[in-house]
Amino acid sequence: MQDILQVSRLSMHFPVRGGVFARQKGVVKAVDDVSFSIAPGETLGLVGESGCGKSTIGRCIVRLLEPTAGKIRLAGKDITHRSQWSMRPLRRMVQMVFQDPAGSLDPRMTVRHIVAEPLHVLGMGTRAERMQRVNELLDMVGLPKAAGDKFPHEFSGGQRQRIGIARALAQKPQLIVLDEPVSALDVSVQSQVLNLLLDLQAELSLSYLFISHDLSVVRHISDRVAVMYMGKIVEMGSADSIYANPHHAYTKALLSAIPKPDPTQRVHTPVLPGDVPSPINPPPGSAFGRRINHPYLEATLGMDLTPVEIEPGHWVAPDPCAISLADLSKLGIDIYQ
Repeated sequence: MQDILQVSRLSMHFPVRGGVFARQKGVVKAVDDVSFSIAPGETLGLVGESGCGKSTIGRCIVRLLEPTAGKIRLAGKDITHRSQWSMRPLRRMVQMVFQDPAGSLDPRMTVRHIVAEPLHVLGMGTRAERMQRVNELLDMVGLPKAAGDKFPHEFSGGQRQRIGIARALAQKPQLIVLDEPVSALDVSVQSQVLNLLLDLQAELSLSYLFISHDLSVVRHISDRVAVMYMGKIVEMGSADSIYANPHHAYTKALLSAIPKPDPTQRVHTPVLPGDVPSPINPPPGSAFGRRINHPYLEATLGMDLTPVEIEPGHWVAPDPCAISLADLSKLGIDIYQ
């Protein structure tokens, strides 16, 4: 079965300008040589700390940003550098739910018009058919029909996010990019929205790219997990293998930081030393090794750190600063050569 999304060696660089003539002084490598795919009905969780490039990838996929390099294929069709006009018929296939439900909804429009707007823009159905579709969508996300006549400010955060989900579903997409969809919500409301997303996925056969920094949430919803650090994917595999047997030191640090629900259990969480390097003109070699000043840092200069398969379906960057010597040996890498 063909993947609904294929991302190949995607890069997104932003120029840094300064001085009187605003000359380019450098470049921010927000996303650098990232590859992954999503199968029909699958959820890929994309995790990492703030600023690692997760949301930038999502915006590139829905073409809110023009990628610097690489290819994005949606259901086999290359959409990387399509014009906005030629993207119109493909917009129905991929939609996005944003992090801030209040900021992503027009405060001057009623919910009915917000949800119906994607249908109106593409000229789908008559006005009566669009209003009927809006009622169906509101019911699908657990909101009453009367909610359609209200404005966004009259709803709670969780209800606003349900409105955003209804709007994303309006055109019957196959893939939805969820950019931190529950991070702004209370914990109790988070579980309700997550369960709603799982129910919708089962009912409508949706594929999700679930972007988050909360690994406990990602484990609940994802089939596979990709871990990002400094614009690159450093480890990727099934959710079970990532959580049970992580190989990359950064993945292990993220997992160890998940809060334990038992207050009587005292667990010492190791803190990564150093600071995240600047993404502006990053130096060569391992960004993770540079952060922790690893003794093998010089060995990574000029190395290809593209993730390789260490176990069936489990990929990890062959970084001597981040994985064990046993794993390096399993990958056939000898740093002493």
